[in-house]
Amino acid sequence: MALSFIHGIVVGIVLTFITLLALYNRCYYLSLSTFYSNNNIFHRTSDKRHSRNISYEGYQFFVFSDESPMVRAYLDVVRDTVCGLALRTQERAYVDNHMRPMDINQRIKGLDWPFTGITMVGQRRLINIEWALRFVIANGIMGDFIECGVWRGVSSIFARAVLKALNNNDRDVWLADSFQGLPKARTLHDTDIWSKMEYLKVSLEEVQTNFKAFNLLDDRVHFCKGYFVNSLPNCNISRIAVLRMDGDMYESTMDQLFNLYSKLQVGGVIIIDDYSIEECFRAIVDFRNWHNITEEILPIPGDETGRCWIKRKSIQLQKDQYVLLLPKTKS
Repeated sequence: MALSFIHGIVVGIVLTFITLLALYNRCYYLSLSTFYSNNNIFHRTSDKRHSRNISYEGYQFFVFSDESPMVRAYLDVVRDTVCGLALRTQERAYVDNHMRPMDINQRIKGLDWPFTGITMVGQRRLINIEWALRFVIANGIMGDFIECGVWRGVSSIFARAVLKALNNNDRDVWLADSFQGLPKARTLHDTDIWSKMEYLKVSLEEVQTNFKAFNLLDDRVHFCKGYFVNSLPNCNISRIAVLRMDGDMYESTMDQLFNLYSKLQVGGVIIIDDYSIEECFRAIVDFRNWHNITEEILPIPGDETGRCWIKRKSIQLQKDQYVLLLPKTKS
């Protein structure tokens, strides 16, 4: 009898605990649903007083007072999934025209070309995108995110995921690309080698499908289709907070800088994916010299090829330098 009584008490306590846990989880996930909803708009002009710094993967990250604890888990899962790190035993890398087993250290640094992963930039450069977005939000730097040279679209997908997870609904994501590979060289600054790489040719429809796979294709995502020399002058983005450049070539890098750098707000972040490529490096050096840009170029923690800097002053574009790079007849 006593044992039955004790057994009844124990069962009652367990059932009560399970009920309370279920109610808690239901309330918690309802709050998450509200948090991620487009209808729950929280406009920030500056979040500096509403945030705190934490150390994360070599960065000082701004974390906001209204930020759900699930944000970190969600963004980590999205980031590592698009890198191909979620299926480590199955993933392969495209090296020297052959498929080889993935080297995790190479993948983290974005030094290989993935098979199932849908981004080349690697884990560290994706973390850099999140840092840049948190930085401009926390410091009240107005403007959108734009990536030039998107391949399968994932850097921009991740940028949209960050903005949506942080419930930031006043910034758009822009993707500029030919969606048919890289152009032939216009001048002797470049060669035609990039235009011959079939692996780099990804259609607009495939990029949009990748957005849909993460439920992130919405009216905050915009596409500027065409080679940069033609598309960027007509790209309807007015203010840029984060400019991510991935054009490989000298001319493509100049197309981005001359058409978009003046739209990058003071305090905004410019990210160069291809700083280790000679043609891109020379373009960055030339543009900075022509415009007396002296802001410190920052390495990306844990990465070998990318760099970034924070824009500290406006410039007057030296358009005469750019005219020399333009084709006589745009095609």
